[in-house]
Amino acid sequence: MLRAEKVRLADWHSELRDLMKRLDGTNIKILSAMWKFGPRNLLEVSRKTGIPFTSVYHRVGKLESETGRVAYLVPKKSKLGMVQLTVQVAAKPGREDKVTKALKIPGWWQSISRCEAPFTHHSTHAVPAKFVNEFRKYLRRLPQIRLVTQQRIIPTGDFYPNFPNFSYYNATAKEWKFEWNRWLSALRRHKPTRTIEDPHDYQTMVDRRDLLIVRELQRNARSTFADMAPVLGISLQGVKYHFDKKLVPSGIVEQFGFDITPYPHDVSANHEVMLVFANKLAMNQFFSLLRDLFFVQGVAKILKSNALLIRTYVPQSQLRNMFDFFSELARARVLQSYSTVRLSVAGGEVQTILPELFKDQKGWDFDVRKISSDLSKLR
Repeated sequence: MLRAEKVRLADWHSELRDLMKRLDGTNIKILSAMWKFGPRNLLEVSRKTGIPFTSVYHRVGKLESETGRVAYLVPKKSKLGMVQLTVQVAAKPGREDKVTKALKIPGWWQSISRCEAPFTHHSTHAVPAKFVNEFRKYLRRLPQIRLVTQQRIIPTGDFYPNFPNFSYYNATAKEWKFEWNRWLSALRRHKPTRTIEDPHDYQTMVDRRDLLIVRELQRNARSTFADMAPVLGISLQGVKYHFDKKLVPSGIVEQFGFDITPYPHDVSANHEVMLVFANKLAMNQFFSLLRDLFFVQGVAKILKSNALLIRTYVPQSQLRNMFDFFSELARARVLQSYSTVRLSVAGGEVQTILPELFKDQKGWDFDVRKISSDLSKLR
C-alpha cells in the first residue's frame, strides 16, 4: 500500500555521524579480531587485541544494542544437503507483490529483494539437492500463470562472506581509500594463494537439533548455549555437544557475516555482479585477493564454470571506477565478460534455514501438492 512519506535530510547526517562514531579505532580492532578469531569468544578477542575484556564486552554490547546484532552465521549449505540457487525474475507489471509471495511458497528462500531492469526480483534459495529439479519445475510455472515474463536461475556453491579491510580506512580522517590501480596490478601479476571449488558432495550431515542451532546462530552468531537449550529442549551440555562435536568439525559452523556498514546506505550502491573469468587460474587470483577488495561483501562460485557471483557495495562516487575496474580486467583478458544487477540498497527480506522442513527419519521434505495448491491461489 503506497502512502505519503517524508524524507528528513537531517536523518542522513545522523546516520553518517553514528556510523563514524561506531568506526573508531578501538571498535575496528575488536571487530577485526572477531572476524579473524570468531565472534563468540570475546575473551580470546581481548587476549589477541590487548584490549581489557570489560571494554571488549561493553563495546560489543553497545554495538548490539544500536544495530540489533553484530554477527550472524553463514552456514555451508552443501553440508546441509542443499544447493544454493540465485533466481532473478521480471514480474509482469502490476504483479510484483504476487511474485514475491510465489518465490516464498516452497519455503527454501533465503533472501528476496527488488532490483532494477531487466529484472524486478533477485532472490537466493537453499534447496535440498534431491529436490532441485522439482524446484526448477515450480519456477517454470511462474511464466505459465503469467506472473513473470522472464527468469534466470544460477546454481552456485557455498557463499563466502567478506569483511571490510580496515587497513584501507583512516579512522582519524574518516576516509576509505580505493586502490583500484593497485588491485588491478595485483590481479595481473600475483599467483593464487587460495582456490574456490564446487562442493564435493551434498551429503546431509545434520539432524533437526543441529538445524535448530544453525537457525539460532543465523539469527545471532553470539547466541549462547544457555539461550539455545530451551529452544532445542535439551540441556546446555547437549547443545555444546552438537556444536563442538558435529557442527564445528563438519565445517557447517565456520564462516560468519558481520553487520558492518562501511559507508551510509543513502549514498551507496548495491550490485550482484557475474564475473566470467578467462580460466580457473584467473578466477582463483581474484578469490585470493578478496580480502583486499573491501567493496565486495561476499562471493559464490557458479557451478561447473570459471565464474563467480559477487555482491558489491560501494559509494555512488566510486561506482564508475568499479565498472572501469571490471572493464580493465576484461581488457587484460582476466575476464571474458561481466554483467550486473543493481539491488535495492535498503535490502529486502531474509530468513534462516527452516528446521520445520526437516524430519530426522525422512530428511528434507518437499510437499509438491501443497506448494502447487498455494501457487494456484495467486492467479
